[in-house]
Amino acid sequence: MAKYASHIRVPVSLFKNDIFLGLAGRNKADCLAILVVLLRYSNQKTGECYPRLAHMHSLLGLSKATIYRRIKLMVSIGLLKKKRLSSTNLYKLNPILMVGSSQGDVSDTSGGLISAVRLTGINKDNFNIYLNRNNYNNKMNNEIDKIVNSRDIDKQSKIIKLASLPLRDLKECINHPYYVQKAIEYQEQELRDKRSLPKHIVDQAMKAAVSKNAKQRSFNYRKKVEFNKRNNLDWKGNPKK
Repeated sequence: MAKYASHIRVPVSLFKNDIFLGLAGRNKADCLAILVVLLRYSNQKTGECYPRLAHMHSLLGLSKATIYRRIKLMVSIGLLKKKRLSSTNLYKLNPILMVGSSQGDVSDTSGGLISAVRLTGINKDNFNIYLNRNNYNNKMNNEIDKIVNSRDIDKQSKIIKLASLPLRDLKECINHPYYVQKAIEYQEQELRDKRSLPKHIVDQAMKAAVSKNAKQRSFNYRKKVEFNKRNNLDWKGNPKK
């Protein structure tokens, strides 16, 4: 049976590593927390482990979506490798994260981690581009969360508002799958309409749909409709024949 450590050992040189320190904002704390869990369950010799997302969620309190995104980030910068198994994922830690390994803290005479950029063949410019994109993705995810969680707009308005976001960002989002998928379908239908109809007609239809939706949400409008129905009046307020 493989021997596992009784203590979680994080290499101190991790905190001198440019790649780890370059992680933006909350990403750094989330990644460190996930690494600690992976180190807790990893085989000391192979660096492999396979904790489930649900278990990491229960230990860390992070959402499964956040854990998924942070693991994806660490795979991209070379701190982890991930392989899909039948019911979970197999994670393999970079040897630089294993204290006592041939590439870890004990034998690292340079006083720092071997650069994940050099190990993965990603240059610093590309990594900075990736970090910028990741920060942008986080902002977009926050914007999507804000729209979906709003109590001031109804379901259809949320879909229309989400559909105004870039299609690429919607397709990369893993939160709120129902709303995001509906927004993608809405936007793709718009694109098909634009190819078959003149732009000014599509714009007019879009404005009319948004205006109608906003009108129908109006308290006064709903009150007037109810009054007309109750008194058998048409939309102008005249008695129906």
